[in-house]
Amino acid sequence: MSVFQSLALERLAPETLALVLILISALSHALVGAVMKRSDDKLILRGVLGVTAAILALPFALYLPFPPLNVWLVLLGGVGIHFVYHLTQAAAFTKGDMSVVYPIMRGFAPALTALFAFLFLKESLSPIETLGLFIVVLSLLGFAWPEKIKVEGWRGAIAFALASGLLTAIYTVVDTYGVRLAPHKFSFIAWFFVIEGIGIGLIVSVMKRGGLRAKITRDLKGGIIAGIFGVMTYTTALWAFSLAPIAGLAALRETSVIFGALLATFWLGERFGLKRILLASLLAFGLFLMHAKG
Repeated sequence: MSVFQSLALERLAPETLALVLILISALSHALVGAVMKRSDDKLILRGVLGVTAAILALPFALYLPFPPLNVWLVLLGGVGIHFVYHLTQAAAFTKGDMSVVYPIMRGFAPALTALFAFLFLKESLSPIETLGLFIVVLSLLGFAWPEKIKVEGWRGAIAFALASGLLTAIYTVVDTYGVRLAPHKFSFIAWFFVIEGIGIGLIVSVMKRGGLRAKITRDLKGGIIAGIFGVMTYTTALWAFSLAPIAGLAALRETSVIFGALLATFWLGERFGLKRILLASLLAFGLFLMHAKG
């Protein structure tokens, strides 16, 4: 029995465990976003985050059974998709306000994930679950949408945000396929963090090679914190995806937008507002429908 299988969480019913894990993933994802928002150089912080995650995961990767070749092919493909995703995400945040592009990224992804899961993983939704997904996507897209949008650079920002959402859906399905294919799911997850973290660290060190040590020093603490939460958010997500159909779970994970808004209100001093309260209620209703039986 592995150290992971001995956790008390494993004693829960699979569907209940999946829901608990995905909510933990959503909260930790929002915490990573909040830390990144406060950073001086988001690309440097992303690099420190990746290296931290790799260091944390390496002992488990070496301890657990080594993945077979067919799993490695899926794992490396997923890591490659994540690299492109990080570039589109950075471009979207550069060209547009986070309050505009983030909900588009996160709202677009679950609908596409449900489609891809239907096409490639043979998962399907009932009519009431489909209605719930539709409500979830609409509420997420509107959740942080501002009253006025700057015209300059708007189309480029939206294009990159949509590309980021598309890539999120693709890597979610690819990584879920890999973690289900792997004889030991935690071995897949651990090696994912090792390979992706080292890769991101190398890419950032090349892109930011001028005065790299000073830049890392400024964002070291935040990067380490974000790295810890980063390991938590995707470990719990992949663990959940290995237990239950991913369409509803992927939508539920996007409640990170809600957690992010709460963090922005109580930690960053931003206003929540009536519109977000109403949209949060609509989102909760959509999620309820997605997990309704029958």
